[in-house]
Amino acid sequence: MEVTRVNRLLLVEDEIMVRTVTREVFEEGGFEVVEAGTGDEAIRLLDHLDQVDILVTDVRMPGRCDGVDVVHHARFRFPQIPVIVATGYAANIRERLKPFSPEAVLIEKPYRLDRLAALARHLSGENERGIKPRDFT
Repeated sequence: MEVTRVNRLLLVEDEIMVRTVTREVFEEGGFEVVEAGTGDEAIRLLDHLDQVDILVTDVRMPGRCDGVDVVHHARFRFPQIPVIVATGYAANIRERLKPFSPEAVLIEKPYRLDRLAALARHLSGENERGIKPRDFT
């Protein structure tokens, strides 16, 4: 019997309605979703999870840590993890994301959930239609 592995996605978003709807779209797309409402909570989760296949994070959230801090921590724990950073305030975020390799993909809010899900599938290696990250920005 062949076991199909489901990709685990860490979703970090402080707005509960956005997080709930986004989680549902990712779950419908076949992801196992672990969610956090703050950067601080996401970092605690990253310290205890044995595997995360992709990170999708907002930038501005309550607490000490923002989304870029979460990206730093995720890449420390899982160096090659694909990252999608969503923000409505992209001003200085591009500069803060430049040091990451592989590159973090920045998408601006508001975004289309179907395109976000397709991008996550692509970055986690599940895309079969040849969609490239630049098609989403």
